[in-house]
Amino acid sequence: MNIIEILKDGRHYMERWPAEPLLNPVFPECRAKKLMSLAKRVIPPFMVLVIGWTLYLGGYFKGIPLYYALTANLSVTVCSMCVLIMIPLQGYYWFYRRSKTQINDRLKKFYQELCSQLDREASFNPTFLDFENVLIDALKKLDHDFLKKL
Repeated sequence: MNIIEILKDGRHYMERWPAEPLLNPVFPECRAKKLMSLAKRVIPPFMVLVIGWTLYLGGYFKGIPLYYALTANLSVTVCSMCVLIMIPLQGYYWFYRRSKTQINDRLKKFYQELCSQLDREASFNPTFLDFENVLIDALKKLDHDFLKKL
């Protein structure tokens, strides 16, 4: 599996995770999803700020040609851009790894109860992706009181 597919799977898992308030204290996915949405809004202005700051330090606004203004601090600008680009990529990778992780015994019992309530066959070794699929179906079909058992 290449890195593009891994990031797509992580993004898919992140986008499908239900935004249910009762899940917030139990699962870190809720908090990570909020941080990723904040990063999507905040990182592009920071990128513009880094480029503007590079041009300012290079003297572009004082009449120095663009080429010389950019090359004065090019290494710092490239490193800063790489760091800003890696933040959401790390988040998508974390979501991918989390989706492939097997759930613990307590969640496995809850998962099996949900599967039996939904008349669905439970996996032998469920992952968080399997748990997410069952949880989404349960939120659509069942009353939300079942979340209090978590």
